[in-house]
Amino acid sequence: MIGFVIPCSFNNRYNIVEVCKFFYNKRNTFICLIVDHRLSQFLKLKNINNKNVKFITHKSKNVSFKRNLGIKFFFEIKKIVWISFLDSDCKIDKINFSKIIKYVIFSKNKILLVNLISPNGNKIGNNLRNYFFLNFLNIYRAGTPSIIIKKKHIKKLFDIKFGIGTQNYSAEDTKFLIDNFTYDVSVIKKSFIYHPDQLIDPIKISNYSYGQKKLMKIISKKHALIFFFMIILRPLFGLVLSILKLDTRLFKIYLKRIKVLVYE
Repeated sequence: MIGFVIPCSFNNRYNIVEVCKFFYNKRNTFICLIVDHRLSQFLKLKNINNKNVKFITHKSKNVSFKRNLGIKFFFEIKKIVWISFLDSDCKIDKINFSKIIKYVIFSKNKILLVNLISPNGNKIGNNLRNYFFLNFLNIYRAGTPSIIIKKKHIKKLFDIKFGIGTQNYSAEDTKFLIDNFTYDVSVIKKSFIYHPDQLIDPIKISNYSYGQKKLMKIISKKHALIFFFMIILRPLFGLVLSILKLDTRLFKIYLKRIKVLVYE
């Protein structure tokens, strides 16, 4: 029914072992791990040989390319209706997995989105919400681990020029959702996928901003305008908040992000 594509990193090998154990022989659920040779050998030593786990070995560090390998694999499995894209540092527990499965069974939507939180309960990324007829606005704000898409709705794969492992460090998630655009979007309420807390890293933030700026130059004006409006709000709000808190470090970070998105 649902397939999880995970482009793996050796640095997250122990989390990947936990994820494989969690999905052990779960009915109508498959996970496709894209691993390099080193990680493949490690997982074999850990006796990860579940029937519903598929290993694809490839040395590429391009996460978009690796996700596409997973999509192509699930295209060949008829029973897979939905595809989800987890990062190799993500986790899911029984309660949230059960909520997601129950939702996808009855959902007639084409794209479903799940919010991300840290193990400590902190919000990760944007807070995705249902806005009735404006639900589609979430596609400009959702990160890749939030995405669950109906397989038959995928018309275009991830753009391998965007994402970690490319010059355009980010925005592969937004590009993928825009390339497979639909108004038929829903956020699964009170359901979460766990993602590690994100540290405020000026270099990482700058890299993400450059990727988003590059994306806005190649998508249609309609999408570019909406995308810009959605992503500029957060740094503007952060800039105001940093001023109120007299936090010069945060002020410089948010100002840099705004400069990249608007001027550079």
